[in-house]
Amino acid sequence: MNENANSVRRANYLDASNLFIFIIKWKWHLLIIGVLAALSSLIFSGPTFIKPKFKSTVILFPSSTNSISKALLGAPDEESDVLKFGKEEQAEQLLQILNSDEIRERVIKQFDLMNHYHIEANSNYPLTRVMKEFESNVSFERTEFMSVKIEVMDEDPEVAANMANTISDLVDSMKTKIQHERAYQSFIIVEAAYKDKLKRMNEIEDSMQNLRAHGIFDYESQSAMYNEEYTKASSIYENEKASLPVLEKYRKEDDTLVITTKARIKGAEAKMKTMKAQLDNVAKYGGANVTMAQEMGWQRKALADLREKYAKARIDLDQTLSNKFVVNKALKAEKKSYPIRWLIVVFSTLSALFLSVILLIGVESYAQFKRS
Repeated sequence: MNENANSVRRANYLDASNLFIFIIKWKWHLLIIGVLAALSSLIFSGPTFIKPKFKSTVILFPSSTNSISKALLGAPDEESDVLKFGKEEQAEQLLQILNSDEIRERVIKQFDLMNHYHIEANSNYPLTRVMKEFESNVSFERTEFMSVKIEVMDEDPEVAANMANTISDLVDSMKTKIQHERAYQSFIIVEAAYKDKLKRMNEIEDSMQNLRAHGIFDYESQSAMYNEEYTKASSIYENEKASLPVLEKYRKEDDTLVITTKARIKGAEAKMKTMKAQLDNVAKYGGANVTMAQEMGWQRKALADLREKYAKARIDLDQTLSNKFVVNKALKAEKKSYPIRWLIVVFSTLSALFLSVILLIGVESYAQFKRS
């Protein structure tokens, strides 16, 4: 029964009204604790104990263009618009590059962060320490608007601004470097194919030149012309040869008509022999001419396509476009961003008061328990 009464008293002791009475009872103690906590936190959050840091920020959007030749020389396409901001995929790619070891190492080396962060080269794990210090002072994140934010904190506001702008420049140059390596490989492949095609075209041209030396220029037109001329000569030969016996029967041998007919027969016969020789020559080399002419047409079309690809690959290799749109460049901060002293003071004071109240409640509860 006595134990139950004690439990009830303790429960009542902890209700709101008793808590208020308790605070009034210990008000001077709590006031002193609160003032001491506030003063302590104010002192220990000062520049003597916590070095103030300044924040600089760069806001940038990734571009949506990867291939310069496609964007500028290809068919109109919304996705390859050089003036269009990139989407989520491009922003994630930019974040991956920003978090790369190469970016981090180049910034550490360029700004001599080992000395800047006061890390001894002969201390334990210096590289690990400088990496952790870098990660605690530099952050990258994608915003809700698909931009990328680069934030740098440093004790020197000028260093913070320079580091942020340098990282922004490095992400552009590094992505360009990655693209250039791939563009170079593509260019080598296209260049080799283009040179092979040119070599084959020269070989075909040499073969065609050789055929021209044998009098073959165009198989179809030459064949048709020689056949036509041979047919005409053959017709004249047959007609004149058929009429010659009749003329010789009724006219003298020295008659002009007889002489003319014999001459036409000889002329037609000579022409037939000439056309026959030409037809034989065309028949001998004509097949090669047709084959070479067909291949020449195919190769010219293929060469034109390759020449266009070669020109685009050359542009992608030699020319560069920025991979980002900088909205805000980092500026030298005029006001520190860390620490926020009033927040430290408020949090420390409230924490001290809360712990003091808990401790005093425990002390009084224990004393009351002992009395009971």
